[in-house]
Amino acid sequence: MITEYYGVKDNFCEWDYIQGVLKHLDLDDTFKVHVVSVTQEWDYTDKVVLDKEKSNVIIGLADEYMTDNIPQDWKDNATVFKAYLKPEQETGSVHSFPLGYNKKHKKLPCKPIQTRPIDVFFAGHMASTNRRHYLRWIIDYFQDMKKSERPKLDFNITKGFNTGLSSEEYSQRLADAKIVVCPAGNVSMETFRHYEAMRSGAIVVSPKLPDTKIYKDAAICQIDEWETKAGDAIMDLLSDQDMLQLVQERQQQTYNNRFTAKSVAKYINELLPTTK
Repeated sequence: MITEYYGVKDNFCEWDYIQGVLKHLDLDDTFKVHVVSVTQEWDYTDKVVLDKEKSNVIIGLADEYMTDNIPQDWKDNATVFKAYLKPEQETGSVHSFPLGYNKKHKKLPCKPIQTRPIDVFFAGHMASTNRRHYLRWIIDYFQDMKKSERPKLDFNITKGFNTGLSSEEYSQRLADAKIVVCPAGNVSMETFRHYEAMRSGAIVVSPKLPDTKIYKDAAICQIDEWETKAGDAIMDLLSDQDMLQLVQERQQQTYNNRFTAKSVAKYINELLPTTK
């Protein structure tokens, strides 16, 4: 397998995750993998030259705007895996690809849900309109609750992306949390936080995620009517520790079967054509 990078370097948040996926790909030298930044700010799509002598695989990263920017040449002559994909864009040779975790996240031992001291955790910014909209409802819900009835909250509002808690602090609090609130990102519903929380064994509570291959029927707590039901859903989960433990186990199965680097490599292999 030959791999080329276009605008994707080791300073990319998902660099470690991508390297794990590539390591597990079972591809011989008849395949060429192109790892490409396709976001509006750093769009390297025009730098990619497909190899006519090989089976081409595209991994498109970083386009949180979810633009329909896959060149027709890729659709016709490659198998494309793109992060931040809308369901209607997942057609033919174009498939959704998980965001993965930020390289600042450290994998710690997964604790049983009952031993975790934090009931509800969030760390992140409120700098974008999208993020403020989804997080504000949760903050107001708990602020309006009597202190005596409030669960143990650990909310850390930062000034921007990748600021605030250190890598070690952030990873440890995810490992100590029963539930992690995963509001939308700047534009998309998807965030690294979804994957970091699952990787830590915490229960993800999220707005509805795109109905693409990677999320369809996933055991992630997704709330359709976020503004009116997210807070109650969190309290319902916390009220039944046995159910919470069961949800953790099911979510861990989803993570292990769909979102680890090894399982994503298997997913890619299964979607590749058997002949060039």
